[in-house]
Order: sequence, then C-alpha cells, then structure tokens
Amino acid sequence: MNIKAQVNRLASQCVKCALCLPHCPTYELTEDENESPRGRIALFQAYANEQLPLDEHGKKHLDQCLGCRACERVCPAHVEYGHLLTLGRTMLNASAEAKHLTPTPFGTRFLAWVVKHPRWQRTLQYLLWLTEKSGLRTLGSRLKLPSLLGLSTLDRLLPTIPKPLTWQSSYEAIGPKQGSIFLFTGCMSNWCEQETIAASIYVLRHLGYEVHLPPNQTCCSAMALHAGDLDGALSLAKENLQVFLPHLPQMDAIVTIATGCNAVLSEYDINFSSITSNEDFATFSHKVIDIVNFVQAAKWPDTVVPKSLPGTVLLHTPCTLRNVIKTPFAPLQMLTRIPELVCQAIKSPYCCGAAGTYMLEHADIAKPLLKHLLSELDDIQANYIATSNVGCALHIQQQMRESNSAIRVIHPITLLARALGF
Repeated sequence: MNIKAQVNRLASQCVKCALCLPHCPTYELTEDENESPRGRIALFQAYANEQLPLDEHGKKHLDQCLGCRACERVCPAHVEYGHLLTLGRTMLNASAEAKHLTPTPFGTRFLAWVVKHPRWQRTLQYLLWLTEKSGLRTLGSRLKLPSLLGLSTLDRLLPTIPKPLTWQSSYEAIGPKQGSIFLFTGCMSNWCEQETIAASIYVLRHLGYEVHLPPNQTCCSAMALHAGDLDGALSLAKENLQVFLPHLPQMDAIVTIATGCNAVLSEYDINFSSITSNEDFATFSHKVIDIVNFVQAAKWPDTVVPKSLPGTVLLHTPCTLRNVIKTPFAPLQMLTRIPELVCQAIKSPYCCGAAGTYMLEHADIAKPLLKHLLSELDDIQANYIATSNVGCALHIQQQMRESNSAIRVIHPITLLARALGF
C-alpha cells in the first residue's frame, strides 16, 4: 500500500465528531477549524486524494500541528493521529509542489543533520563548550553572528553547554544486584542534560541495577519523524537496533530519560510498519520504559531511603507522558517519596509549545502556549520546575533565562538522586 493510500485509510477513521477540538492547543489559541485535528485530517485526506493542490497556506496549517496527540487520547473513534501525522508529512514532502514552497529554517535543518551524525555531535559539543568558556559565544551574540548564520533561534534556545563528560560503557550495581538495564541517552540529553544522565545512573545503581550505556546508540529518530522524513528515521532506528538487539535478551529493560524518546522508541513497530516488516522493532519496543516508571515499579532496597529536600516543585507533564506513555502521575508519585519536598502539578493539560523543533519554527504559537502554562507560577513560590522531557526543559529554561527567574528547571530523577545523596 502506498503512502497516499495509507493516509487516506487513516484519515477515514475520523467521524468528524469534533470532540477533539477543546483538547487541541492550536485550535484553542486560534479558534480556526484549519488548526484543529478534524481540519488537519480533512486537509491530509484532500491532498492524499489529489483534491487540493499543495500550497503555502495549506502546508502552514499542517506544519503548525504540535503533534501533542491530545486529540488521539480523547478520540472515541480511536483515530491513529500520530501515525497519520507522520505519514501525511512524509507524503507532502514527497510531492512535486513541496519543492516550490518555503524551505524549513536553516537552524532546524542544521540540528536535524547534527543528530544524524553522532561523531559530529561530540565535536560540536566541545566547540560549544570552548566558545562558552572563552567568552566567544557572548562576543558572537553581540556581533549577531548567529543571526548571520541563520542560527539565532537555536543559539537562544541552547543553555550554557558544560564540558562533555565521557561515560563508561557499564556501571556496576551498588549492593545486591537486581538486574541489568540499558540506558538510552539519545542525542540532545548528552548536550543539555548531562546531570540528568549522571543522576539516572546514580539512582539505578543504588536500586541494585547494573547500567549499560552502549556508546554507538544514536538519535531515537523523533526529529526525523516530526519532519516527515520517514526514510531518515528508519535509518536511525536500524542503527539503534544494531546496537541494542544483540544483548537485549540479557537486559531487563531499555530505560529512557526523555519521554519524547520513549514515545518514539516504544512505537518503532508502528512508526515503520508502513515501509518495512521487521519483528525486531516489536522486540525492541517491548523493552522500552521511562525511567520514572521503571524506578516506581522497582523494588527499593531497605538501604535506599530519600532524605529531606526542602523546597517546592512545580511539576510539568510532557505531552508524550500524558498522551502516549499514559502515566501522567508517575513523576508526582515518585517525588512524594521525598520528605519536605512540596509537589504541585501544573493544572493546564495543554502542550508547552516545545514539540521537538516546533519552538524553533513556530515561536508565535510556542511562546503564548508556554506563557499560559507558566502563568500558574503567579500563585506558587516554586524553587524548581520539574519536567521529564529534554525539549520541554530547554523551552522552559529559555523562558526562565529571559525573565531572569531563579527557578531551576530539573528532571524529576535528579531531584530523587539529590535526596539519595547525589
């Protein structure tokens, strides 16, 4: 079955009931039917059936979908919207009209290239750290070099880049061994969340798990899937299979630290079912679990007792945790184990606007969504904002920097690690 036929089949699942509309962030923001799941499904179907010519106006509405999948969670017809979005964007990218439309911003294309080349990631990380340490990054910003290179939005998003750490391929369990796991670190976490990786290793070892970090693991392929680059995503997925599969039978799980990665890895078999038949994808996906869910389910040794960590944390729930993994309360349940840590979950069910590279390409929508989300800070004196997805963390951190806030953006597992002596 070709891509157009698959898009048409998935779009036909929609009964146009409109129950998804109140849950769609872009529809709530614009009140435009074209910015709703129902409207976008109709557009995809029209393009698949060649009833409409692809133009800037139509593609804009489809590009502005966050892919948060809130619509999928509440859909009574069980429309596979996430899969439809990937295939629909792949279909549009392959169309003849796409060549004449406005290209993806250079910053996004550059980032997409970087995550596909792990060796360059390490080199660029060192270069960014050196420019940070030497003051060249500050000088470059004053001279507007990022703007001249088309990288201004990416430069503003990236936090202070720390000196790259070298991870061991394995870490022994502390105390009686309960099992062995793979830790999936992905691409951006190595750049921006080294503390989260270290904290994850610390917690898992203290729970009695031997931790393995395969050095050749690569991007989960989320960025390629969001962009409708199904072939590029498949290539990355195959690389991960080659790294993890040979030793997977001896491992209890593949533990992820970013819910965005988890959502993609746990659906490898679904994401690539349209272009390949490979039972290994299902074997791989079955082993994938988010670190908070894993820690919550693990048997805690009697020696693992969190100490007091006074403070208040505002807990952000990434869309991937709420709508794909579907364990939105797991981080809150884990953090309530920590004495004197006051936890309050953000009430808004809407996306923060990060959505992979969305915050780089559609700041006019991403910023209002984040502003609405963080308006709850007006009623709480928080020390931390905890989120379990690296993209959300970067998006929120940027806002904290711009508002000169002292609130620390942190992964929930890092807070637990601190309570355990990290």
